[in-house]
Amino acid sequence: MTRLSLLLAVAAVLLGGCLPSLSPAGPPATPTLVFPGGWISGGWVHQGDSVFSLPAPPLDADAAGGVLGVVYPYSWQRYRDGLLQAEATLPYRARRLHARPAWVVVLDRGLFTETGGWLDYPAQDAVNTDQGLFWVNDEGLWQNERLLVSEGFERVLAVGDRVLALGREHGRYWPGDEEIEVPQGWTRAAAAADLYLLTPEGLYRYDPAGYELGFYPGSFYDLAVGPDGQVWLAASDGGVVHLTPELEEAW
Repeated sequence: MTRLSLLLAVAAVLLGGCLPSLSPAGPPATPTLVFPGGWISGGWVHQGDSVFSLPAPPLDADAAGGVLGVVYPYSWQRYRDGLLQAEATLPYRARRLHARPAWVVVLDRGLFTETGGWLDYPAQDAVNTDQGLFWVNDEGLWQNERLLVSEGFERVLAVGDRVLALGREHGRYWPGDEEIEVPQGWTRAAAAADLYLLTPEGLYRYDPAGYELGFYPGSFYDLAVGPDGQVWLAASDGGVVHLTPELEEAW
């Protein structure tokens, strides 16, 4: 091999290490999160007409009354108009954040609220209401320390003046003990006046009695619903879809 050939071969190896891979790309390391009123992509918040940056991409986000809440592994932050308004240190790693009816952070161990601090409830999910904390786990639906329904649930939502505990195949309201069927493959759930369930096929909208009101097809992995029923979806291709309460595209 001549000296020129050797130099060209070395250069090709070095350039090859700098070129992007042509193999199919996997999901982004920091997927887009949606919340009522906007979305977060790569640590950048798009909320209404404003865009601002966060310290880092959060684990989860939610919003209510113009306030955006985000959680990091051990921190809960709230922003208004792009400015940090409040911050709390969490005793255990955060898993999920809900803003309505009132703020609650679901931790790896227990729950955290603004007024109650850390509560040692072994919750899979929770909703903070004026009647107390309703939370669910494999044992059932709880109201604070009181077990209401002995049955395993994965998600709990406030729907009107009641709460809805969701399992894989059905949901159960409290009070009233009314039961509704839900798609077995649902992946995300949210509620306003109606119930919205995300499945691998798309988004379903149900009235409180469980009757289907609409369907929007597509491949989505995150869901947010505002108090007025407007919907935000994070698509598998990295895009964001904004829908009216009737599941029609809003932009």
